[in-house]
Amino acid sequence: MHYPIGLLFDLLASSSALPWNITVHFKSFPEKDLLHCPSKDAIEAHFMSCMKEADALKHKSQVINEMQKKDHKQLWMGLQNDRFDQFWAINRKLMEYPAEENGFRYIPFRIYQTTTERPFIQKLFRPVAADGQVHTLGDLLKEVCPSAVDPED
Repeated sequence: MHYPIGLLFDLLASSSALPWNITVHFKSFPEKDLLHCPSKDAIEAHFMSCMKEADALKHKSQVINEMQKKDHKQLWMGLQNDRFDQFWAINRKLMEYPAEENGFRYIPFRIYQTTTERPFIQKLFRPVAADGQVHTLGDLLKEVCPSAVDPED
């Protein structure tokens, strides 16, 4: 299974200093250990797919669908070239929500597990309860992973 980079850092190098040096192999890599990625274009396509999925959960795909191709490219190039201002100029739109909506519709999350046959739990979670009460991370954990939360809290 291929894990997200943040999870790998937590599992393998959490005592290391940041930034964590990462080498991305496009050729001559250990194919038995790594998922083959045919090109930079494939990485960009995967990134944009993830952005579209997140926007669908947060905004019913309205933001990403209103963007032009040049906006998608600017988002990707800002990330690829470590240009925060370039990236944030577009990403900011994906992080905003109308005040009348009281926040995002859902917050997508995935919890990785090492102790079960299911490698992760993935679920949509509403940030606000039906009664208007704002949910916390503790509320999320109590719902999906009650054994991980101290009942005294």
